[in-house]
Amino acid sequence: MLVILNSQSRKKEEFRPLDPAGKRVMMYTCGPTVYNSLHIGHARAYILPDVVRRYLEFKGFEVRFVTNFTDIDDKIIKRAINENWHWREITRTYMDESHRIMAALNILPADAYPRATDHIAEMIEIVGKLLAAKNAYIASDGDIYFDTGSFERYGALSGRKLDEEEAGLSGRVSSERLAVKKNQGDFVLWKLLKNDKPEIAKGGSAVPRWPSPWGDGRPGWHLECSAMSQKYLGVPFDIHTGGQDLLFPHHEDEKAQTECAFHESLGDRESVRYWIHNEFVMLKKEDVDGIKLDKMSKSLGNVKWVREMIWPEGPFDPMALRMMLLSSHYRSPIVFEPAMLDEAAARLERIYNCLETAQRKIAESGKTIAPARKSDSETLKRFIAAMDDDFNAAGALGEVFEAVSQINSKLAGAADAEALAQARNEIVEMLNVLGIRPARAKAASSGDSEKLADLLLQVRQDVRAAKQYAISDKIRDGLKGLGYDVEDLPGGKSVAKKK
Repeated sequence: MLVILNSQSRKKEEFRPLDPAGKRVMMYTCGPTVYNSLHIGHARAYILPDVVRRYLEFKGFEVRFVTNFTDIDDKIIKRAINENWHWREITRTYMDESHRIMAALNILPADAYPRATDHIAEMIEIVGKLLAAKNAYIASDGDIYFDTGSFERYGALSGRKLDEEEAGLSGRVSSERLAVKKNQGDFVLWKLLKNDKPEIAKGGSAVPRWPSPWGDGRPGWHLECSAMSQKYLGVPFDIHTGGQDLLFPHHEDEKAQTECAFHESLGDRESVRYWIHNEFVMLKKEDVDGIKLDKMSKSLGNVKWVREMIWPEGPFDPMALRMMLLSSHYRSPIVFEPAMLDEAAARLERIYNCLETAQRKIAESGKTIAPARKSDSETLKRFIAAMDDDFNAAGALGEVFEAVSQINSKLAGAADAEALAQARNEIVEMLNVLGIRPARAKAASSGDSEKLADLLLQVRQDVRAAKQYAISDKIRDGLKGLGYDVEDLPGGKSVAKKK
């Protein structure tokens, strides 16, 4: 029986899908805000739902999985202004990189990757519903806020009471902004464009805007996931995942506005049945008071970029990073140190050596091995028991290494080829559930990377000459993903320089 620790109840609950037939599972995870690259804290947050999805499919469920891209946000706009870089180019660059990194980490493709800017109409519709139901109001400055005092269950997900949050907001929010709110904890749904700013690089508006019945503006962050999850999964749906940092305020606010906007179809039901949140990746920080721990965060400037750690830019097989992140339960913080990746790489090598040696012995036997039957070994039973206990991938990995030890013992003696094949198949089966590729991959050599960069640069120069600038921009972004900065020179020539 699969049990999940539900962030809302703070208890382990038996998993029962909403589907009356008990087969289909609807699942959503908050994707990245694409104004910069992904760090290993992000990687943990995206590997978790991939493992959840893989295990549910292993157990026979049909999973519809959706993850979004937040491609409009204050941080994106700030970077566009500060760096004279069109905000749409920023978001496209980091969406492309996110796809490459997720593929390298063997994260299964989602069934849909909605972008916030493609769903403004749905957001405006939700705002209209909330205003009509008196769950939202237009403030004196023209912005539209959700009235947290209008929703009795506000705080149920995070366990934070509204009066406590109001006290906590004092001194952290400008007095001007607090003055326009009914409650200090109210959050913005629609930001009215008040002061248009000059054009920035390549003719893009510094402050993106969309028309609405209340004036040109842009949506608030929390509103985006309500619109996209409802469109692609409906309400209610089964599982919502994200990092612990999203529990409050993002998921609390998302839950509140969704349950108010879709009250007619939901009634008193929750919009999400199971909330799953992973803990932080932490880093040690030394100061005058000794060693402290900080969460990995772009705002703190202490991030470890995934692209610098894994092939082709970094030294590690992407599966080593995945193994390292799965070696602790998702609800336990990880205090990251570089040696942890070396250790994970060594453990991964042990698995690959075992599988390759077993395969060679099977081939040398000359026997025709029947297709492997579904394993029912004690090792696999313990693996399933670990995963059934709130997706305990760390415990499940322990069973993988137990199986490796058993195969190595067989290899040391006169192993029966059929038994060896069955044992090898069992390891591959478990690795597939965890999303760890069972075959050794080869990193691209620097020479291969340089040849590819040269080829892409030549193609880019040709499409620029043909004035196909959209394709040219995509090739430039691809070169950035390979670690090259492109400089366009007079006369149509370009050069690519390794970062």
